[in-house]
Amino acid sequence: MPTRSFNRSKRAQDASYSPGVLRNAPGYLPIKVFFACATLGLLAAVQGCATLSEEDCLTINWSVLGESDGRQGQPLSELNRYRRQCAEYDVVPDSEAYIEARERGLAVFCAPGNAYREGRSGARDQLVCPAALAPDFQRNHQLGREVFVSLSRLRSDATSIRSARSEIDELRTGIEDREESLREDGLTEARENQIRDEIDSMDRRIDDLQDIVVLTAGTLAVAIADYRRAVEAARSAGYNEPMESELIRELSQLVR
Repeated sequence: MPTRSFNRSKRAQDASYSPGVLRNAPGYLPIKVFFACATLGLLAAVQGCATLSEEDCLTINWSVLGESDGRQGQPLSELNRYRRQCAEYDVVPDSEAYIEARERGLAVFCAPGNAYREGRSGARDQLVCPAALAPDFQRNHQLGREVFVSLSRLRSDATSIRSARSEIDELRTGIEDREESLREDGLTEARENQIRDEIDSMDRRIDDLQDIVVLTAGTLAVAIADYRRAVEAARSAGYNEPMESELIRELSQLVR
C-alpha cells in the first residue's frame, strides 16, 4: 500500500509573506500557541466521537492521544480501533509513540488518589493498570467503591421510604374522599359497590406499601453500619470522605 505523502507550501516561497505584518495582523497567534490549540481541539474531537475522520487520522499527534487515553484509563484496544479506522485513509498510527505515551498516562490514572476517585464515582475497575501499579489501584479503588455502593443503597432506601409514605398519604386522602361520597343522597347500588371496591383496593395497596417500609427499616441498621465502616476505612487510608449524617438522621426519622 503506498505511503501517504503531503506537499506543504513554504511561507518563504510566498513573496507576500512578511513576519512583521503577520505578527501585527488582527487575531494573530504565535505558531507554537496555534498548534497547541489545534492539537487540543482535535484531541477533544477524536475522543468525543466514535469514528475517526480522515483529518483526524492525518493530523493527530499519537503521543498526545496515547497519554490522554492513558490518563482516562482507556484500554489498549483503543489503538486497534484507531488502526482500523485510519486504514481506510492509508494512514498507520504511530503505535510505538502511542503505547509509550499511554504508559505515562496510566501512571497518572493508576495513582492511588485517582483510583479512589474512580471507585467513589461508581466506575468499575477496567483492569488496565500495569502489574506494578495494579495492587495499589485495586485496593484504593475498592475503598472508594465500597463508599459509593453503601451510600447508594442508603439513598435508594430513603427514596423508597419517601415514595411509599407519600403514596400512603395520597391513598388515605382518596379513601376519605370516597367514604364521603358514600354519604351522598341518591347513590345507586352499582355506584356504591364501585366506591367500596375502590376503597378495598386502596386499603390493600396501603398494606403493601407499609410492608415495604417495614422491610426497608428492618435492613436499614445493617445498611447504615456498612456505610459507616466504608467511610471510616476510607478516612483511615487518608481520604477526606464526609459522613452523610443528615441522610442517616432522615432515614431514622422516616422509619419511625
